[in-house]
Amino acid sequence: MIVDDFIWVILAAGNSTRLGQPKQLLQLGSQSLIQHQVQTLLATGLPVCVVSGAVDLNDDITPHANLNILHNRDWHKGMGTSVILAQKAHNQKSIGWVLVDQYAITTEKAFEFYQYWKHRPTQVLVSQYQHQDINSWGVPVIIPHKIMATVNAPERGLKPWLLANQHRVPIHYFIWPHAEVDLDTKSQWQTIQHQKSWHVNTQY
Repeated sequence: MIVDDFIWVILAAGNSTRLGQPKQLLQLGSQSLIQHQVQTLLATGLPVCVVSGAVDLNDDITPHANLNILHNRDWHKGMGTSVILAQKAHNQKSIGWVLVDQYAITTEKAFEFYQYWKHRPTQVLVSQYQHQDINSWGVPVIIPHKIMATVNAPERGLKPWLLANQHRVPIHYFIWPHAEVDLDTKSQWQTIQHQKSWHVNTQY
C-alpha cells in the first residue's frame, strides 16, 4: 500500500524525568520501547516518522524504507517544538500523532483508527479513553494537514492546541480505551517490567 498523504509521527523526544531513565530505550523481551512502537505502526502499511531529542535513537531503530527520523534540538523547550518540527517536515501530509510510551496500541487498532478517519478526512480524530466520558480524550490524534496549515502552531502540545482552537477545528471521537495506557513513572515500569514483551491483552 502506497500512501502519500498521511504519516504516523511518534513523539519520542523527551528525557523521561519522572521515570529517571530514557523510556524510549527500556527493554521488554528482545525489544526496546521505541522499536516496538515503530514496528507496531509500520505494520499498518503506513509511513512512520520518529521525532527524537534527548536521546539519539538512530542506533536503536531498525532502518526501513517507510521510516524516517527527525532530531529535535529544541526538545527541552517542550513537546510543541517536536510537533512543529514534524509538521514542517511533512506539511503536505495529514499526521497521526502517537506518544512513544503508548505501548498498548496495536497494529489492528491503529489501522482501524486510520480507516475510521478516512471516512471523514477533513475532521480531527481523537482517541476517547472512556466510553461515557467525552472529556477523557487525547492522543493518538489524526489532524488533517489543511487544518494544521491554517491554525496557529501548537506551541504547547497537541491537546492544549486543540482545546484552544475547538471553535475552529471539527473534532470527532474514536473509542480507544487502551490508548490511555502509558509509561511515565517508576512504579508503572515496575508493574510491567517482568512481562515477556510489550504486547498486552487489549480485548474489551
